[in-house]
Amino acid sequence: MLIQCTKALLDKLGLSPDELKPAQGHENMPEALLAWHAGLVNIDRRKTVVLMNNASRYPVVIYRPKPQDFSRMRELIHKAIVEALRMEGISEAVIDRYMADAGEIQFSKTANKSLVAKLNKAVKDVYWVGEYLDSSTPIQRYFSIQAGRMPQNLPYDEFYYPINELLKYLEDRYADVTGGVRQPVIDVEAYQLKIELEIEGFDIWRRVVVPSTFSFEHLHNVIQIVFDWHNSHLHMFEVHSKRARRPMFILMDDDPDTLEWADTGEHDILLERFTALKDIFPHHENVMYEYDFGDSWGHRIVLEKVVRSNAFAATYLAGKGDRPPEDVGGESGYIEFVEIMADKRHPEHAMTKTWAQFQCAREFSPEQINHRLRHALNTEGYSPNCV
Repeated sequence: MLIQCTKALLDKLGLSPDELKPAQGHENMPEALLAWHAGLVNIDRRKTVVLMNNASRYPVVIYRPKPQDFSRMRELIHKAIVEALRMEGISEAVIDRYMADAGEIQFSKTANKSLVAKLNKAVKDVYWVGEYLDSSTPIQRYFSIQAGRMPQNLPYDEFYYPINELLKYLEDRYADVTGGVRQPVIDVEAYQLKIELEIEGFDIWRRVVVPSTFSFEHLHNVIQIVFDWHNSHLHMFEVHSKRARRPMFILMDDDPDTLEWADTGEHDILLERFTALKDIFPHHENVMYEYDFGDSWGHRIVLEKVVRSNAFAATYLAGKGDRPPEDVGGESGYIEFVEIMADKRHPEHAMTKTWAQFQCAREFSPEQINHRLRHALNTEGYSPNCV
């Protein structure tokens, strides 16, 4: 695997000219798939190595490497690329074939101005989704998932997404063929979850399949979509287990108010954008999701079974019951709302019916829900206006 480095990165690596390989010959397929351009930049005053695949422009980063890490940069690059592909749900067999084909990591200078310009665009994308850089580790699990879905410009005002290009190239080169049919390169462990809204006397639930490498931020987006919540209030996950020392909060880390009240003495605190579902399921028996700390809508999440999936996407399977209107006043307010809506002679019936048109869940077919679930990986969070 050829890593084509900017001068700043080469200087930091301390490589002599004799240690560098020729820079030319990896601009076009198939060699381009096996080469990456790399640069050393400062993100929030932290050193960051940005790698961009020559063929697909798919980005991978190594964040805040320590001074001693530059002496083992080959090892870190290998780990970072493998982890990024694994988090995308690409099969282990395909990852192994790709890394074996790419071979030992070697370094060179950058190839040409065109690829350097594309690397600079990848660096700009790092700033756009910099909140997905986890300062606790140089190997990033969720940055590439977000940055790989940033649009890249082509001539004539066209664009593409690096993840789609990468999957296409990997499929063309490494996919198995069975009965003349090329098999998917994605083979990810997935969780079939039943998400039940806990309101006494009501049976309201949704069943979904979600890749195990999704983060809890992604799961939050999934829940908002399948229940058609408005995503206009704070939320959190709470995890209990007989084997755990104490309860765990998984919190949205982009709202200071959410983190401010969390008692680290009573709970273990994790951040949802960096916590994978596979970190929690199936090791913990009791996972709750609370939406809207005022109305306090509690959702119990049950892992029903573990399956394999050829799609890195959430899938809606089934559901029952309408969720309460937003801002109805919690469980007691919802019970009163149901009584008013059932009584056409109630003096507040007409006004409540009009109000409910803007607060209740919309009706979507399973196909429409699955279409909307494509937005669960949205870098800016799910919006109820996504269609």
